[in-house]
Amino acid sequence: MKIFKKNIHEEKDLNVEEYGNIFTGLAVLFVFTFIIMAVILMNFVVDSNQINSDNLASHEFNYVVQDYNKNIGIFGKNTIRDLANEVIKNKISSHNSADEIKNNLQTILNDKANDYYKNTGVNFKSEVLSVYNGEDPFHLNVKTLVTATKGKSEYNHVVETKISIEELKDPLPFLMCKEHPTLFENGTKIYYNDAISYYLSSKNLLNPEVYENATSPLFIRKCPFDPYEHHGNKYGMKNCIDNGYFHESADGGCYLCRLEGKATCFHYGLETFIVPQAVSSLNQSSISGSDHVIFYDNYPGDTIVFYEENGFYEILILDSSHGAKYGMN
Repeated sequence: MKIFKKNIHEEKDLNVEEYGNIFTGLAVLFVFTFIIMAVILMNFVVDSNQINSDNLASHEFNYVVQDYNKNIGIFGKNTIRDLANEVIKNKISSHNSADEIKNNLQTILNDKANDYYKNTGVNFKSEVLSVYNGEDPFHLNVKTLVTATKGKSEYNHVVETKISIEELKDPLPFLMCKEHPTLFENGTKIYYNDAISYYLSSKNLLNPEVYENATSPLFIRKCPFDPYEHHGNKYGMKNCIDNGYFHESADGGCYLCRLEGKATCFHYGLETFIVPQAVSSLNQSSISGSDHVIFYDNYPGDTIVFYEENGFYEILILDSSHGAKYGMN
């Protein structure tokens, strides 16, 4: 009997020991599993933070690159404006306007790259590849190789920028009349005094006195009339002259060539009207009043009235071809 009781106690002790070992093992396994899960979770959080940080850095990098590329157009227009103002002030034509703009813009971009690096940490290296005319004569085109780096972010792309020449001054009249520079600007128009009549007289051309005190636009502004025949509608030409508009022309000089003192070129270019002062008599004829005709082609035209008030006529001198182009025949 005692032996039986002893066996029962030993069996109970053995069961307790086995259960204790099992619980200990489970506890160790639980702790080990918890540690593994904690490490995995920690790595996940670190990786997520790194991804978010990388995405934020990439977004900021792209924003800076876009801002830089957008500013190429602004820097480019300022470069063109500065060259035009220099040409007008000194009355010395550019030898190669595209190269001058290219080189001057390159200098500006080099300086701006230092500013961008100081302010954003993005390292820019740009090369202005070309400045050229496109199909639209109211724009110049700039092609720039832009390289940018910051940390793991990189950018390498050829950026093509269209730069509007509107609101830039027309340098051509100042260059063509430099031998007798009596013309002046008043902020919106060019007043020639006797500069045009002197220019025509020096070439022994027809009735140069018609262009005494003539005017033309100072700033390049695109004429909104489309097609150009609408100038012949009531007050159409009056509106164009008063606002100083320029027009597309296969014969007129492009802006790059105007900076070089060329009234005509093989590019698709521009023309505007040189307008005689108002007259009380219509017996007028002289050289046709498109600027490329005045300054280069020199063929004649006849008087066309586009406005009359109190016995004074506002006129243009136009040949038949330009008359047809603008609906003024």
